[in-house]
Amino acid sequence: MQNVPNTARGAAEAGGKRSLKERAVSELKRYAVISVYLWVLFALLSLHRQLLQGHGISVWQHGFAIVNALIFGKFILIGQALKLGKSLEKRALAPVVLGKSLIFALLLVAFHIVEETIRASFEGQPLSASVADFGGSLASVMTYGAIFFVVLIPFYAFQEAARVLGGHALWDLFFRRRVNRIRLVEDQTIEP
Repeated sequence: MQNVPNTARGAAEAGGKRSLKERAVSELKRYAVISVYLWVLFALLSLHRQLLQGHGISVWQHGFAIVNALIFGKFILIGQALKLGKSLEKRALAPVVLGKSLIFALLLVAFHIVEETIRASFEGQPLSASVADFGGSLASVMTYGAIFFVVLIPFYAFQEAARVLGGHALWDLFFRRRVNRIRLVEDQTIEP
C-alpha cells in the first residue's frame, strides 16, 4: 500500500471519500486514543496530589480522572474540528507541534478552571476555593499549564507526523509486527 499525505489529493489517491460509518469509527478511535492519553495524565496528577496531601489513594479520584479525560478528550476533538492551530500546518513540524501543544494546553487549563469553579459553586464553596485545586496561585495555574503543554508535545508530535506521512504509516511503524517497507510520496507542488 502506498502512503500518501493527508490532503485532499491524498484522500483522492487513497480511494476517495470515506463513508459516514468509516468516518464515525475513525472519530471514535481518535476519541479513545485522546481520552486514554489524558486519563493517564490526570490519573498521575491525581495520584501525585493525593500523595502530597497525605490522603492516600482514592478510587473516587481516579474515577473522576476518567470522567475528566472523557470530557477533555471531547473538548480536544471539538477544538480540532474548529481547526484550532490549522494555520500552523504550513510550517515545519516542530513549530506545529509546539503551537498545537500550547493552544490545547491553554484550552485544558481554561476548561479545568471552569470545571473547578462549577464544582465549588455546587458544593456551596466560595469562588476562591475553586482555585485551591491548583495550589491557590497564578504560579500553580501556570505550572499545570506547563505540565499540560509538555505532556501534549509527544501526543501532537505523533499526530502531526502521522498527518504528514499519510495513511497509517506511522501507526504501522510503531504497532504492526511486520512492516516491510514504507514508501513516502513527495507532495508535488508547483511554484507560481
